[in-house]
Amino acid sequence: MTLVWTIRHTWAAGAALIALTNAIALGGVAYNRSGDPDSRLELSQRELSVPYSFRSRDGSDLWLTLNWNVLTKQRDSWYGGSGRYNTPEWLDEAKLAALGFDLSKTESPRLAERSYVRQLPREALIVLELDGPAYARALEFARERAAKEEAAEAPRHGVKQSQAKVAKDQLHNLETRDTRLFAVDAGTDAAALRAKYPDRARYAIVQGKVRATSTGRRGEKPEWAGQIEDLLGDRINVPIEFRNGLKSTPVMHRHGEYTVDSTPFSATVAYGKKFEPWLVSVELGPAHKK
Repeated sequence: MTLVWTIRHTWAAGAALIALTNAIALGGVAYNRSGDPDSRLELSQRELSVPYSFRSRDGSDLWLTLNWNVLTKQRDSWYGGSGRYNTPEWLDEAKLAALGFDLSKTESPRLAERSYVRQLPREALIVLELDGPAYARALEFARERAAKEEAAEAPRHGVKQSQAKVAKDQLHNLETRDTRLFAVDAGTDAAALRAKYPDRARYAIVQGKVRATSTGRRGEKPEWAGQIEDLLGDRINVPIEFRNGLKSTPVMHRHGEYTVDSTPFSATVAYGKKFEPWLVSVELGPAHKK
């Protein structure tokens, strides 16, 4: 007996594959949300923005983008930007080795001649801290810089905006608009990280990717540093019951001017067994309530 593969068989196989894929995805979601959440963070539009690029054309879909940052060794850096591709002060050689990066190659004379060495990124668990010591230190650094620039301010020919004003504006943004969510640690053992950061309302453990980079002068042993290349789940889908309210909120730009000076909504975001987030509730500000 000869079996003939028809278009009908192709459609049936495709439908079965789609159904299986959806079943696996839904099963993963159900497992992630089963039991008590691993953490619950009360975020605002400082940490969750509604970018134009994540609005669907027909308005039926909506995503929130998680805004987060890191403390770097460069104290004069602007802490209002994104933590992605910046170098956290805590992500040093010892931490990279603990995450599984092979740094022994830095002993090679051939590699030591290179000014830049790069390894493939590795998956890791990232600890996010909300309105904690890292944000407090960022404020401290920004205030110190603003005071220093104000004290040293002098007229400069051709400079449209003084460094003192720039520092003051950046401090204002950090105090009122920029994210209070900072990546503060990374590891591979979730239990060990949770034991170190037990406050589940302030610390969330999320999945991410870390990469190691190396710089150094010719003939010298390179110095390794790490960067958080990505946070998995930094786009959070908005359930249909919350979409109408959030679609009316102003868009908060991560670069350039903001459209609002206030925080028009707050939201509870939970992280489950797979450390994936979902939106639990949304509270609109008085100006946006119908």
